Amino acid sequence: MKYVKMLGLAAIAAAALMAFVGASSASATVLCTVEGTGTPTGTTCPANEAYKAETEIHAVNKGVVKLDGALVIECNKSTIKGNTTSEGSATETVGGPITTLTFEECTCEVKVLKAGSLEVHWINPVDEGGKETGSHNGTLTSSGAEVTVLCKTIFGNVHCIFTTNATDIGTLTGGNPAIATANAILTQAKTDSLCPSEPRWTATYEVTTPKPLFVAGHT
Repeated sequence: MKYVKMLGLAAIAAAALMAFVGASSASATVLCTVEGTGTPTGTTCPANEAYKAETEIHAVNKGVVKLDGALVIECNKSTIKGNTTSEGSATETVGGPITTLTFEECTCEVKVLKAGSLEVHWINPVDEGGKETGSHNGTLTSSGAEVTVLCKTIFGNVHCIFTTNATDIGTLTGGNPAIATANAILTQAKTDSLCPSEPRWTATYEVTTPKPLFVAGHT
């Protein structure tokens, strides 16, 4: 069975950026040029420091992008690019369509049929005592992505299609640069018998634009 080398599906894939400590209690989100202030930590993006609508987000993989299951697919290169559709607010999250999603140098043939969209949600964890602790990070949610994979194996060609639908992809960790970490279970739209029933996408992406980038609750 062939193994697929895939560098970065994080977008979307991505997938999988979810290692929560506690639960998020806020739906409001903005992307910020500096660390957020307030109580809990990261609640407020200081005045004039929020990234506006139409900000380009560009990320490239660091290391190998992997899809694990009955097949193991890896890619060496991956790019995710899109523009935000709003600044976000106390009542609105930040997101937008993905304009570019690529996977290159893969051991299997990987094609992106639909890039989908991404949304960022500020993480405001709650400790064991029930106290909100805040953060400079966000969770990533992907919808509408569709990726097809064709692998040549000793059992013949295996064709799989993987999709996202409000799928928790992983975590965007604020910093200079920000880092997106995917660790997600994707949905399998169509399957051959050897397609993984619960394909797990793991990848790490470095956000090259904008820098720095932090996630806050609101302005």
